[in-house]
Amino acid sequence: MPDPVALRPLIRDLHAAVADLQVAALQPAWGRVLLLLALLAGGGLAYWQLHAWPLRLAAALLVALAETLLLIASHEACHGTLLGHRRLEQVVAALISWPMAWPFCTYRLLHRLHHRWNNRDPRDPERIRHQEPGRRRWLVLAGGAGLILHTLQEALRLQAQQPGLRRALLLDGLGIVLVQALILVVVIQHGQLLAYGVGWLVVERVAGALLQLRGAIEHWQLWQPQPHPLLSQLYGSRTVAVPIWLNGWLGGLPHHSTHHAFPAIPTRLLPLATARLQQVLRAHGYPPLPCCLGYAEAFKQLG
Repeated sequence: MPDPVALRPLIRDLHAAVADLQVAALQPAWGRVLLLLALLAGGGLAYWQLHAWPLRLAAALLVALAETLLLIASHEACHGTLLGHRRLEQVVAALISWPMAWPFCTYRLLHRLHHRWNNRDPRDPERIRHQEPGRRRWLVLAGGAGLILHTLQEALRLQAQQPGLRRALLLDGLGIVLVQALILVVVIQHGQLLAYGVGWLVVERVAGALLQLRGAIEHWQLWQPQPHPLLSQLYGSRTVAVPIWLNGWLGGLPHHSTHHAFPAIPTRLLPLATARLQQVLRAHGYPPLPCCLGYAEAFKQLG
């Protein structure tokens, strides 16, 4: 294992390479958020107004796609890099999450532990523990329900490490129950309980599967602690090479190595930051960051 003193030049150069990007002015993603909310509303209205079930299911798939991208945007809200106003971001993220019973406030606190423990501490609440072949099939089957259940289990397990989890669980519970109750009142009044259940199930299955697969791709088979915390973050996360426009829609998550090492860097600057970090690593004789050429290649690695 390299001497920590010998690593100092590398760590210094890595920090210096992205120092200006960490303090760069944030460009609020209002356009992306509002467009996704419009797609969500449009798909929802189409679902309730159309009568042919093939068309209704197509509308539900549109809702699922919009909800998936909005939940990905809520990840940026965890880091204060979405709208430039932390409190407002958290309110928006909660209102996006509660209709799908996603406990955003709880996830936000667990995600802090994930960033602290990634590739270093086996207590990491987002660690991929089962990496046997065929895992992607299980992730698809688990869907959103599995993701919600796992989050709640981890929150109960880690309350001692993150005392705020108890309050977050209570807030999420109240918010989810209130939002679901309001929705159900309207649905029952219009005699559409079955249609609501079908629509919710479609979104839960599709959005949940996409989010489960995304999370697995970002850390799949990369658990190998490094001699320095910064290197553990960089080499314990995967970069997926995608066009810049897709990186924007996915909230910077394709550049996951850089995001884990420097979470304050705004989404739009992560591709540039990754390129700079790769240059520094190469100059110091270190291997490139774990990378896949697109999500198709990354998906195949899940077995």
